[in-house]
Amino acid sequence: MSTGKEKSAERPPVASGRGNNQFLTQPAHALSGEAVVSQTGANLQDGLSAPDARQRLSQYGPNELADGGGVQPFKILIRQIANAMTLVRSPLYPTPPS
Repeated sequence: MSTGKEKSAERPPVASGRGNNQFLTQPAHALSGEAVVSQTGANLQDGLSAPDARQRLSQYGPNELADGGGVQPFKILIRQIANAMTLVRSPLYPTPPS
């Protein structure tokens, strides 16, 4: 029988960001703040040094979200109606017994 600690030790390293080749032992949200700071090489009080920040900016690019389509209220409405129709349809049209 394996424990959770053994299982986490078997996991491969997790990329700390999209396109980032530096790895964390777990996803950042699953680590303590101190562990994230330690594994990313930052300083808890001062963050990154200016030269390190410049190097990471040139290596990984700016920390920006991709230009997605954004929120489209019409698509949200259609999905909600389709989901509601699925819920309504199942009691009205039960599948015939086989």
